[in-house]
This record gives sequence, C-alpha cells and structure tokens, in this order.
Amino acid sequence: MAWRVHTEDFLRAYLQSDILAKPVYVHAPPEADEPPSAVWAFSRPMYGKGNTGRHFHFSTQKKFLTIPNTELSSVFDTVYFSPRRGCLSSYVDDTLTAGTPDFEADVATVLRAYKTHTPDHGAIRFAGIAAYADADGLHCHGRPYTDALLPLDAPTPMTTPLGNPAALHSLAAQILWVGRVARPDVLTNATHLVNCPNPSSLDTRRANDTLAILTNRPVTLHFPRLDADSLRLSVYADYSGSTLSPMDKRQVGYLVALTDASRRFSLLHWASHRPHRVCRGSTAGELLALADAVAASLDVRQLLQELLSIRVPLDGYTDSATAYELVTSFKDPADMSGKNDLYMLRRALLSGALAELNHVHGHANPADALSKPTFSRPPPNNALADALRTGCLRTPVIAHTTTDGYRSTPRPGIDLAYGHPPAPDGAGEVCRQQTNRPPGPRQGTARRHPAAAKTGGTDKTPPRPAA
Repeated sequence: MAWRVHTEDFLRAYLQSDILAKPVYVHAPPEADEPPSAVWAFSRPMYGKGNTGRHFHFSTQKKFLTIPNTELSSVFDTVYFSPRRGCLSSYVDDTLTAGTPDFEADVATVLRAYKTHTPDHGAIRFAGIAAYADADGLHCHGRPYTDALLPLDAPTPMTTPLGNPAALHSLAAQILWVGRVARPDVLTNATHLVNCPNPSSLDTRRANDTLAILTNRPVTLHFPRLDADSLRLSVYADYSGSTLSPMDKRQVGYLVALTDASRRFSLLHWASHRPHRVCRGSTAGELLALADAVAASLDVRQLLQELLSIRVPLDGYTDSATAYELVTSFKDPADMSGKNDLYMLRRALLSGALAELNHVHGHANPADALSKPTFSRPPPNNALADALRTGCLRTPVIAHTTTDGYRSTPRPGIDLAYGHPPAPDGAGEVCRQQTNRPPGPRQGTARRHPAAAKTGGTDKTPPRPAA
C-alpha cells in the first residue's frame, strides 16, 4: 500500500504523563542530603512503580484516539488503526507509525504536544534490529546485533561438563532474541540451548556453530508490497518427538505468513517451543502444533481485516497424513490426549475460521526448521531457508479440504438426500419423507417402517422358535 514507516521516542516520558489522582509519597534517599524524616510527594508517575507504564499508556491513548477515523484494535490494546489509512503501535514511550502521508500528518499533530527525540524515517534501528523501506517494501535484519556477538571457548573433550554455564546461557539468550525477531532459521537452536539441563562442551560448540550460521549466512526478512485482492494467511505447523522421546527433546514449531497469488510472502509470526502439555504420540503433537498455530494467527488476521477492511482467508498446512485425515473426517483419535485440539480444528474448518486445510510433504514443510535444530540427526529440511532466500513460498500440496467441501461432501455410509443410512440390499425401497407426513409416534409406541411394509417385515421382534 506504499505506506511509509517511522518511529518516535518520548523524552522523559513519565514527566509528560497526566497528573496522578493521588500523589505518591516516598522517603527521601540518603543522597538527597535531606533530614531523615523528609518525605517527597510525586504528582506524576515515577520509574520503578509497577503501574507507571500503564498510567502513561492511558495518558497517550486518549490523545491518539482523537485522530480522525482512528480506532483501538479489538485484539491488541496498544495498536491503533484507521481503515486503509494507517496504523500506530505504542510500547510505553516508543511509537511506530505506518500509513499514508495524511495519517502521518495527523499523528505528528498529536505528538507535537509532547517532547520527543528526533524521529527515524524510512530507516529504523531498535535494540540491534535494523529495518528500512524502499520501493519494494520493508526489509528487516539483525546484523547490527549479531556482529557484536563473540564465540565461546569450547574445552575438549566434547563431553566435558561446564563448571560455569553462565557464558553459554548468555550467548544462547542473545541468539534467542535475534531468532525471535529477525532470524526464524536459528530459533529452534536457541530454544534448545537455553533449556540445556546439564550443559557440556558439546553445547558450547553448538552455540558457536549457530553463531557461525548468523554471521556467515546473512538473512534479511522481506515484507514486499502484496496484492490486497488475493491476500491469504498461511499457517505451517510441525511437531518433533515420539512416544519414547524425552520431554526436553519434544518441540512444537509453526510460522504464520501473509501471501498473495504470486506466492510472495511476509513472515508475520513464528514460534518454536516445548509442548505446553503432554502429547502421548506424534499425532497428538501434530494436532497440538496445528491448533497452536491457528489460535496464534486469529488475532493477526483480525488486525489485518480491521486495517484493510477486507476478509483474509486462513489456510493451514501439515505434513502429518494422520492428523489431516482425523481433522477432515469423523474418526476418533487413538491418542485421546489430542482430542481437544482435534475438535477445535474441526470446528474451525466447519465454521470457516480455517478456510482450507492442506496436507504437504515433510520435505516441503518450512515449519520443519522450527521443530528441529540444525544439529539434530537427521537435520531439518531446507524449505524455510529456500523461502527466505527466494522470497517465495511454494509448497506442493498432496491433498486439501476446504470449508465448503467439508460441509457438503458426503461421507461414506451416510445418505444426505434422505437423512438416514441407505437400506441394505433386499430390504425394499426407502421413500423420501413427504412434507404432509403426519408427526411421528411418541417414544415407546411402535410403527411399521415403509421399507418393512413392502417386504412384509415388522418392527416387532419375532418370537424365538421353541426348543
């Protein structure tokens, strides 16, 4: 939509918030050189109080809502939008704005009432993450942050326990930050490294290898200008683990991408973490991963629909044939630990919240890299790396089921025309129910069935022959 992006930071934000309803009283610190009994009264929020940021948020919220045709998002409390004009997101004293020149002018009018730092236009750098906009769209990478990371010394042999794993945990946490905001291809490695129960020299080597991936394989996330008439939200999910896998080796991963008819995409959300509940088998894990992915994407889709004033269909992708078969049929799962996720996915597909469910090959599922670390055996596939390199998300589909097909396609053994199973061979003809047919008998009374009437049968149980 050719929107421009810029950020702005409030200067001494809490001193610019509204006056408190009641002042906050604190003892004067010793450095103030005040009498021991001195008490200070603060009429505005102060750093260190739990509700300080909340008070400043509501101070600015009423100002942002004065922008013409601007509303508060129904799913995110810190996001304001004006349909097809722009969007504004605030986080305490930081604001991020994207929109038309008119919308940006309205936001600037509101911000003139505050003292702010010099805003960043077009090129943004925040917490080591760089973003810039051009004619093709928005681009984001984490190289300013990763260039400052240093590898660790790995003692030999590889099985040597680490006496002080603080350095490993620090590096793993830094990689985790980059993986969550700019590098989905290393997020699974980071989640495994930060959760090592007994780290050894081998884990240090794995952390160094992950750092080498960050520095030697530069990745830039591209957010191209997509065709609004063919937008779709695609959700890919995967699960790694089995019944015999230890709990720390099981992993759920998924990604949410906005695509159009050209198959270009923008990554909007991705996650890789341990299952939040026990999955007895791999099928239950696949259902859990797909249900988590669909649930996480609903809020994102709602914001897109509010902002763009169009309906954005949601598609699900899984490489589990069993999970796909269970969702698109009326079969009960053998592993009951996935029953709730199965019913949720069925209801989503039936109601249209999930417009389409697709079964894909395991080697073509980009979420595979979010459920397996690069140091696993076998390693994850290259689908995600190829998509990030080419900027296109092309996934061959084995089978798919749409909401309309799920609602209307007959199931084996069910005759939708007559409302009950067809009569067995030799039982006679089953007639279509007539509109002027008298009401059926009450419970407990007997009535001859039309099919039984033609064959001479009866609803009564025949007497047993004498011995």
